[in-house]
Amino acid sequence: MKVGPQSYRGIVFVCLEDLPPGQKILLESSPDYPERIKILIDNRTRNNCIQYKEYEQWYHAVYKRSVAPAERITRQPVNWLPPSLVFKKA
Repeated sequence: MKVGPQSYRGIVFVCLEDLPPGQKILLESSPDYPERIKILIDNRTRNNCIQYKEYEQWYHAVYKRSVAPAERITRQPVNWLPPSLVFKKA
């Protein structure tokens, strides 16, 4: 799931701490891309933020092609089996 943007004084961004776990882990494993920025909001620094445009590019180019398909598979119920593997009593 893609996270919606935050905005402060014309800067549109997302912060790593606000992302779902799968995206957060993948982004933490590549600290140089996309570039991280710091934003000072009400005398508090928000670290590990990414401009939203770069986040969207990363989301479609990296995340959707690597992690997202695996998440769809793991969301199946535990007792789910593909129809070709369901055995019937004789």
